[in-house]
Amino acid sequence: MSRTTGESRARLGFAATAVLVLLAGLGLQLPGRTVAIDLAGSALYACLVGLVVAIVWPRLPAWAIAAAAFGVAAAVELLQLTGLPARIVEAVPPARLVFGSSFDPLDFLGYALGGLLLLALVPLARAVAARRGETRSSAA
Repeated sequence: MSRTTGESRARLGFAATAVLVLLAGLGLQLPGRTVAIDLAGSALYACLVGLVVAIVWPRLPAWAIAAAAFGVAAAVELLQLTGLPARIVEAVPPARLVFGSSFDPLDFLGYALGGLLLLALVPLARAVAARRGETRSSAA
């Protein structure tokens, strides 16, 4: 298997995982707000950010993807202190899913949990993608 083919399969695995994470995160918008739901939502947000990073750079090690996800999510959280995301959300309400609604320091714990989850999800998505590639090659 060529490097490009392996990267393409990894990208597909990351994209499929991202869809599942996105659906789970959107599902968390339905029930009432609790601390546990907020933490889970923050963790899934960081996971989604990490999976987007992995789609763009599929060869990054899992720890680098997790660190990037935490960093981006934390930067967006800190940006909320400026009021800029609130103005964006006011103009484009669905942007709340990306920029949040208000600063909450507890979200940093959720982002850290999301980073830890990525340490498991990234190798799993790679393994599933590689296995599917092996199955297809042996069938051909």
